[in-house]
Amino acid sequence: MILLDTSILSRVFRRRRPGPQERQLHATFEDLMKSDVSLGLPGIVLQEALSGLRSERVFRDLRTKLLGAFTILPASVDDHLEAARVKNLCISRGANVSGIDCLIAATAIGGGHELFTADQDFEEIRRHTSLRLFDGHGGA
Repeated sequence: MILLDTSILSRVFRRRRPGPQERQLHATFEDLMKSDVSLGLPGIVLQEALSGLRSERVFRDLRTKLLGAFTILPASVDDHLEAARVKNLCISRGANVSGIDCLIAATAIGGGHELFTADQDFEEIRRHTSLRLFDGHGGA
């Protein structure tokens, strides 16, 4: 399964005029949606994607789209423990990464999934863990 990070969802559902990188990410996202590849969202990504919406109607519409299109993977206790280990490992190696990003990475690592992201912090996490990043060209 390929898990989507908040950075991808925000670029895909953004209403602003996209730049070249965002157009490429959107095209890759569309290709994935049309494919037979299983797509998922870590639970925290679902929460982040739905947070900060000013309209209840927009919230409901996006919630319906996300729940209908993706498998939602809530974090387990083991995922939280792995996230703490990943955070500690990264810090010990001079990489300052967020706890939320570590939880997203731990969910991907624990399930053997790839992560599709536009957030460079995950590249740092990948350097120190077994996190596999989806490159948009059919693999990590």
